[in-house]
Amino acid sequence: MYSFIDKGKEDISLRSEGTAGITRSFIENKMDRVEGLKYKVYYYGSMFRYEQPQKGRFREFRQFGAESFGNAKVQEDFLMILMLDDIFKELGIKSKLKINSLGCNDCNPKYKKELLNFVEPKKTF
Repeated sequence: MYSFIDKGKEDISLRSEGTAGITRSFIENKMDRVEGLKYKVYYYGSMFRYEQPQKGRFREFRQFGAESFGNAKVQEDFLMILMLDDIFKELGIKSKLKINSLGCNDCNPKYKKELLNFVEPKKTF
């Protein structure tokens, strides 16, 4: 978080990403309580990070994002991913779309168990 005290002695924090603000607004306006509401929003703007600038990484940067509320179906994730992929293509931004999954409710526990088999157990002394 990029925070500082301004000339008027106010404590200021600049936004570091878009999702948190969108989610807070959604909840503060009680939209999460509206039965059956499906809500999509996109945003673009300046975001800020505190760490020292590095090659290709500046304190101020632009971020585009999209959020979807009220639809827990996997198809919604699919539509959001395709929408962003289409936007990249229209803007001429070269990208490579790779999709992965942890599986469904039935196969996820088996996946987690197999994944844990690859983790070396902690040694106790």
